[in-house]
Amino acid sequence: MSERNRTWLCCVAFLDVVGFSKHHLQAQIAIKAHLDAQVQKLLAKYTENDYILLDRGDGAAACFLVEPEAALYFALDLRDAVRAQEGGTVPYEVRIGINLGPVRIVHDVKGEETTLGEGINCAARVMDFAGAGQILVSRSFYEVIGCLSQEYSELFQYMGRKADKHVREFDVYEVAPARSEAGNRAAVLNQPVPAVVTGPWGPEALQDRVDRLSQEIGPMARILVHRAAQRAGSLEEIDQILAAPEIRVTPQSSDTTPAPASDIDPALLARAEQLLSDYIGPIASLLVRNAAGQAPDPDSLGRMLAAELADQTEQQAFLADLGQDR
Repeated sequence: MSERNRTWLCCVAFLDVVGFSKHHLQAQIAIKAHLDAQVQKLLAKYTENDYILLDRGDGAAACFLVEPEAALYFALDLRDAVRAQEGGTVPYEVRIGINLGPVRIVHDVKGEETTLGEGINCAARVMDFAGAGQILVSRSFYEVIGCLSQEYSELFQYMGRKADKHVREFDVYEVAPARSEAGNRAAVLNQPVPAVVTGPWGPEALQDRVDRLSQEIGPMARILVHRAAQRAGSLEEIDQILAAPEIRVTPQSSDTTPAPASDIDPALLARAEQLLSDYIGPIASLLVRNAAGQAPDPDSLGRMLAAELADQTEQQAFLADLGQDR
C-alpha cells in the first residue's frame, strides 16, 4: 500500500461563503476569485504532500496532513484576509468548521486526489452550525489543540451540543472572534509548538514512539506522545497509554460532556474492528469507536463502517462478514 493510499487521521477545515447563492452571477465570480486567491496564498507555505484542497463551488475544504495547528492558523488567517478585502471586491463573509478525524485519500474520475470519510463529513456538519465570520471546531480538534498549552485552550469557548439534520449530535467550540477582540491571540499563535516533553527516559526513546505511531495515524503522533509523556512516569506507562484505542480517538479532557456510550454488544464491536482492520489496518479501532458512539443500532453501525471503504465490493463483503448482507 502506498503512503498516500491509506486512511489518515488529519484536520479538515471546511468553509463556504455565507449567502453565496443570493449574489448575482458577476458578484459570485468576483467573490470566488478573491476567495481562491486568499486560499492559495495561505497554502503556498506548504508542500503539495502536506494537504489536499477540494473545491466546493461556494467554498473549499482543506485537509491538512501535517500538525493540527495548520488548520487553526489557516482558518484564522483566511477569516482575517476576507475581512480585510479592499475596495473593488464584493463584500462577503465566510464560515468555517474544523474537525479532527479519519479520511481516506482516493482518486476521483479525473484521477486527482480527493478525500472521503467521517473526518471531512463531520467538518462540514460543524461548519453548518457556524454563522457569518464564525469559526467552530469539533470536540476532537479542541481537545488535541487544548493539550498543547493553557494559552491555546483559552482561545476556545464551548458552544454546547448541537444536532444536525440527521439528528447526529456534536460538541462544538468557537474560536476567539476577530483579531482585534482576541487580546493575546497573536502572542499565543506565535508561540513555538511544544516539543515532546522529556523525562527520565530521554528524548530518543520518545522520538522512537513518535516515529512508530506516525506509521499508523500520521503527524498526530507527536501530539499523542506529548500528552502521554505528561501523564506517565515511565516508558512502560507511556506504551500502555498509547496502546489504548481511545488515545487515538478522544483525548483526555476535564470537559463535563463525555463522548456518548454505546449500547451495542461489545462482541459485535470487536468483530467489526477485526473485519475492518483487514481492509484499512490499525485505524479500524478508531473508526469503530467513533461509530459506536454515534450509531443507534447494529445495522447503522455496519453501514457507517462500510461507508469508510471506497470500493463497493469491499463494502458488501464487509457487511456480509458482519452478518448484515440482507
